[in-house]
Amino acid sequence: MVILSLLGIVGLFFLLFIITYNGVKKKEIKVEQSFSNIDVLLQNRADEIVNLISTTKSAVENEKDLINEVTALRSQISRNSDKKVEDKIGDAQRLEGTMTTLLGRMENYPDIKFTSQYNHLQKRISNIEENIQAQRRTFNARVADYNSYIVTFPRNIIASIFSFSKKPSFTVTDPSKKDNPDVSALFSK
Repeated sequence: MVILSLLGIVGLFFLLFIITYNGVKKKEIKVEQSFSNIDVLLQNRADEIVNLISTTKSAVENEKDLINEVTALRSQISRNSDKKVEDKIGDAQRLEGTMTTLLGRMENYPDIKFTSQYNHLQKRISNIEENIQAQRRTFNARVADYNSYIVTFPRNIIASIFSFSKKPSFTVTDPSKKDNPDVSALFSK
């Protein structure tokens, strides 16, 4: 009878262990899926930027450095499929700041600003930006849920056994407060 009770208790703990592990793993998968959605939108934005650049390049010859910087950042984002989430977030933040600058400068060129192709591209990028922001909120909510889930008892024990660690949130700083990226460093890579 005592042996059956002990086996029952061990079985119960084993079941609790499996349920807890699966719960942590499911939350981690949701975080990864959510970031994949952001990654798709970032790639979509990078592709749209190519169209925006080709539309504006001929008319804004004196903005070559900024356009080259956007192109380099876009290319860097296209190649970053093997990077860590933190690196992808940094690339996206730099591109967002540079895009803000580019779109702001483009407002000074009315002959471009009012072409239908430019307007369409600008609307597409704005729409993509809104989708990225919405997906960022979803990602950050899932990260917060996951992070709080793995630090509470008894899940923190399972998390440490299997090396589950906290995930970073996707935050974008105010582009007006960021330092300008070093363009020469981008081209020397």
